[in-house]
Amino acid sequence: MDKYRALKKYFGYTSFRQGQEQIIDSILSGRDTVGVLPTGTGKSVCYQLPAVMLKGVTLVISPLISLMNDQVKNLNAKNIKALALNSLIPKGKTERLYKSIINGEYTLLYVAPERLFNEGFLKLCGSIDIPLAVVDEAHCVCQWGMDFRPEYLKIADFIARLPKRPCVAAFTASATPDIRSGIEKILKLNEPCKVVTGFDRPNLFFDVIQTGSKLAKTAQLLKKKQGSKIVYCSTRRQTDEIYNYLTANGFNAASYHAGLDSLHRQNAREKFISGEKEIIVATNAFGMGIDKPDVRLVLHYNMPPDVESYYQQAGRAGRDGLAAECILLYSPPARKTHEFLIENSETNPELDKKQQDEHKAMRYKRLDDMELYCRGNVCFRKYILNYFGQESDDECDYCGYCGNNKTEKEEAGKEYGLRNTDAQYLAALKAIRKKAAKSCHIPGRLLVSDYELKKIVRTRPDNFDELEKYCSFSSYQLRKIGIDIIKICNLY
Repeated sequence: MDKYRALKKYFGYTSFRQGQEQIIDSILSGRDTVGVLPTGTGKSVCYQLPAVMLKGVTLVISPLISLMNDQVKNLNAKNIKALALNSLIPKGKTERLYKSIINGEYTLLYVAPERLFNEGFLKLCGSIDIPLAVVDEAHCVCQWGMDFRPEYLKIADFIARLPKRPCVAAFTASATPDIRSGIEKILKLNEPCKVVTGFDRPNLFFDVIQTGSKLAKTAQLLKKKQGSKIVYCSTRRQTDEIYNYLTANGFNAASYHAGLDSLHRQNAREKFISGEKEIIVATNAFGMGIDKPDVRLVLHYNMPPDVESYYQQAGRAGRDGLAAECILLYSPPARKTHEFLIENSETNPELDKKQQDEHKAMRYKRLDDMELYCRGNVCFRKYILNYFGQESDDECDYCGYCGNNKTEKEEAGKEYGLRNTDAQYLAALKAIRKKAAKSCHIPGRLLVSDYELKKIVRTRPDNFDELEKYCSFSSYQLRKIGIDIIKICNLY
């Protein structure tokens, strides 16, 4: 099976998004690869598709159990056999799963870095063919590996112990040039193919608000914005306080942090993803890899420790391609909290004093960069893009700094991240989708996502070849709504 047939069979697309094909070709050729793609642009496909084409088991090193479980659930729904091994699985069951893996029953195997040097797991890896090892959310290698998860720094040692070195691929949505270099060095990649598609999320509106009444401002912003919303807090205590305040004032909210029991966290996550709970108040323990495309607001109650963390968390907004807001509530005293954490947090004990001092200096530098962003002396989008090494000279005209006086018509279009007649065009496309979805008794977004509809608005395809080329439609989708889309396109 070639890559195009695999793409259509397992993922329902007929063409690749930007950067995907280059990454997939590199992996299939056996070359180490680093992929940096924005949230919601198909990073996972870049290694999941090669996995179904390669013989053996693809090993995916992932940071969080919830992220692994989401990935496995989605893969199994696509008839791709995947398994997550984690600490919640009883020992007896783990041994049975090892036998199933050896018998070739799984295509992808997800694990945390802490499992890599487990004696039983090492024995398992010596008994199976591993053609590809993937490090997902690879920025954790440089950030968490230096602090509370030192096993991230030992991934290269684990790979060296395998009977045959696999192709190694690392993926992240946000990494500065220094972080990308660190990933390459720590993982000991061999002349990797490096693909960076850009960091801009044009549908996201960024703003920083300085206020002395954070609780009142939080309530005001949440009440103003329709749809699903995330409120990020720095501490568990603060998470509880804000959650209690919101629920006492009639907001439909859930809470999530590591101090709550696993059942509570699971229920909160599921209720938020399903839409039963409109708001989730959480520490940064929530959200990595969250499969919820329609988050309309990400509100940071405090300044994060660095721009990387902020952009990762803010990037959970608007994954469907429609307009969303990323608001940060800033107060200068927040810096003192981060300085205290830098001075008192444990570092990886295996680092020598020079390495520990360098890491501390780097954390202070990142904190300085985050505070500079919060002070709002430049276009917020421009600052973020330049920080990640994507040169941007122009102001975006779509952030709090660049606030402008739009006409009522443009304001109506902003609901979709669009302007002028684009909003009317999108509304017409949604009407077509609704009619087609009703006729085949499925939700409209399962037929065609909002992301795909927005791409149609941007690209204006006027024939079937163009529609399929730019929007990755399946033949089923084309049959259902293709003719009507072309007609509407010609009107606009």
